[in-house]
Amino acid sequence: MSAFLALPVGLAGVLLVLVGQPGRAARVQGWMSGGAGWTGKRVLGRAVLGLPLDMAALALIGYSLFNSVRNFGYPLWYYDTDYHQAWGGPTMAGVWTVHAVGWLLCLAVLLYWPVRWLARGQKAVERRVTGERKVTGDRTPAESAPDQPEQRLAS
Repeated sequence: MSAFLALPVGLAGVLLVLVGQPGRAARVQGWMSGGAGWTGKRVLGRAVLGLPLDMAALALIGYSLFNSVRNFGYPLWYYDTDYHQAWGGPTMAGVWTVHAVGWLLCLAVLLYWPVRWLARGQKAVERRVTGERKVTGDRTPAESAPDQPEQRLAS
């Protein structure tokens, strides 16, 4: 869900910085990203650098939410229309089943990989802006750094 909220939270952070509340903007951004190291300038940088990813995530997830309501609620929206020629017709149960199952398959394609990629990109922008190092596995950055020459000679 953080991929979906990144644009509104980023815009709120920009507004807070512009009205003289950089500390509050940093707290909001820290809450959203789950990390520390945020300042007013970093919030502005994150908003500018992450704008393309944030807009894409908001559009993709917003589209998915809108069409989820529309397809899963098909009988509510289209019951008074001529649904006999719709996909799955001539019965409303068939039409609803085809639309609901078809949309579930679309959601699997639309949301699984693209949103994961967008969220990874957003995290990468946040790491870059805050100067946070990416830690792999259970090791700390010091443990994952290559050995120093004097450490190799001592062993």
